[in-house]
Amino acid sequence: MTVLGTPASVTEDVTENVTEDVPGPVSTTPTGPYSGAVPVTSSPAWYDDLCSCLQVDLVHVLRLGGWDPLQALGSGWRLRAVPEDCEPVEFFHPAGEDLASSFGIYHPLSLRWHRPGDDAEAHEQVVAALADGIVPVVAVDNYHLPFRPAYHDVHAGHLLMVTGYDPGSRAYRILDPMPPAYRGPLPREVLERSRSSANPDDGSDPFFAGSGPARRWLEVRREGPQPELTWSWLRTALETNVRSLRGEEGDGLPSLAAYFDSLPAAVAAEGAAPLLRTYRIGWPAQAEAGLHARFLAEAARRLGRFRLAEAGRAVELVSHSWTGVRISAAHGEENPGEAARQVVEHGRTLLRGYEAALHAVESALDRP
Repeated sequence: MTVLGTPASVTEDVTENVTEDVPGPVSTTPTGPYSGAVPVTSSPAWYDDLCSCLQVDLVHVLRLGGWDPLQALGSGWRLRAVPEDCEPVEFFHPAGEDLASSFGIYHPLSLRWHRPGDDAEAHEQVVAALADGIVPVVAVDNYHLPFRPAYHDVHAGHLLMVTGYDPGSRAYRILDPMPPAYRGPLPREVLERSRSSANPDDGSDPFFAGSGPARRWLEVRREGPQPELTWSWLRTALETNVRSLRGEEGDGLPSLAAYFDSLPAAVAAEGAAPLLRTYRIGWPAQAEAGLHARFLAEAARRLGRFRLAEAGRAVELVSHSWTGVRISAAHGEENPGEAARQVVEHGRTLLRGYEAALHAVESALDRP
């Protein structure tokens, strides 16, 4: 886990005449620029190399709401079957509309995508959410954002948080923890351009271009108190995780093994397309394992059950084993057949790692 310092400010002239950074809460109330109900300025930017912008943003939103985000996002551990039509900007998680089945599994958490019809409706929904104490997570195209390295260079889908709006300067307040990280103002028209972009697949980014943000935004709503971290609660969660990963819910390791078995034939028939899909779908699985590993290490410390730390280390190895799978897939366009062979080889190592991690978790269930 990496905790960044204060994110940098935009230096482009796009921020001229935008209200200066005001410490304290942010929202849309008329008592002053950014003053209101959603405090973020005291929240350091959290970032993890294994996580996508989806997980990183959810960490911030849940923490702003007073939850322990590592428990909320890290207590569950799943492997889900991947739909063939996985959208490249479904924000790096193939759950589609059903995000709540993959995040906050053991928590009263609602995750809902909204799809406004035009810029005006998109703005109205964001302002209404802020007034309700909700931090909208909005879909954007990095090409139009002056604080992203891809600015006017690469089209790529991304997610960031809107934490306030100042009607006087017509500027949103933005929090984007992904490196190089930015917290500060952004003119309304700039964000609208990014949210409504077609995000065209012009060949500059083979992974996260080709499907527009469509002004989508994610509503994250806590619908009850966070469960207390007790051994009884955690044991039930871990037992459920193990059963799911072993395939009792229809997906899990059997589904992943079948995916790797079918990959060479799919590549022979379709070329590199299945490899690009493999890169995309591996990210949520890698991030989920990484978050679960960190959660187990923290739970071991808090509960005094140190075999959980050993289990966490085994799960961490799983998360890093996804790297070989994903990188081999990402570089497969020149020789798809050879890349598929490498992915399958790394996949076998990954599956062995999963089995070892499940054994470690099961051992931690019986002994402290």
